[in-house]
Amino acid sequence: MIYNTGVTYDKSSCNFLFQLQLFTNHHAHNNQDNNFMKPGQKVKIKGLVNAAQHNGKVGTITKSIAPNGRVGVKLDSGKILAIKPENLELVKQQTTSTATATSDVPGQRTLKRDNALLREFDGSPDPNTLALYYHFADSAFDAYNAPELISQLLQYYKHNLQLKLVCPRNIGHNQYYLLCLQHNDHTKNTLCQLAFNCGRSFTGICTLVKKRCFACYKPNVPLCKDCLCACFCSDKCRNSDIGRKYDVLCKLVDVTKVVLEEESISLI
Repeated sequence: MIYNTGVTYDKSSCNFLFQLQLFTNHHAHNNQDNNFMKPGQKVKIKGLVNAAQHNGKVGTITKSIAPNGRVGVKLDSGKILAIKPENLELVKQQTTSTATATSDVPGQRTLKRDNALLREFDGSPDPNTLALYYHFADSAFDAYNAPELISQLLQYYKHNLQLKLVCPRNIGHNQYYLLCLQHNDHTKNTLCQLAFNCGRSFTGICTLVKKRCFACYKPNVPLCKDCLCACFCSDKCRNSDIGRKYDVLCKLVDVTKVVLEEESISLI
């Protein structure tokens, strides 16, 4: 599942209107035609056994069916996989109804909020959906697992984006936190669509993260006090492979420059 965003301009109000669109998955089990396997098609990976870590990920077909019966699929990370057609689902566009709300950035934009995005994210027990983010290149929402999230945060710091704000959120009994990063050059920061969907106006890049242990995926685990970026439920998990990889990020974050909001807002 991914979401797309269309943009229109309202001359009467001088506002940009953002329309969130839900992509749903469709798989023609017995009657797949060649159009499904054309380069450029968006697909979702499913049913892998030996590389199950890629199940649920969305990619783009780069090569049609090869003589070995596999299809080239490029993931958002840039990695290219050779996947059998029966392990792919076509991602098909379908517009959803939305509720409207107005950003508190003066004279800027009117955004449209879609709670279906948050419900789908909250309902997934898959560790590969630990964190929700907005993929600018595809104008779509997608998810990270723990190693992918840590790698992406390290890339943000490498490109002069730093953590500025952490916002507690909840959906029912499930706890979340919104990581908000900004570029040192404020002219490069734009209004964040994910933050708006999470009840916050913010210019920069945001990621909504489930408050689960990054190693064992135990729910509702406290944030690391040293950097406010990750959760570990025990010393054993903190000293795991993912915990050691996280050490690099933890040392980069200056928590004295990060605002941690106290109030947790219910998103739905």
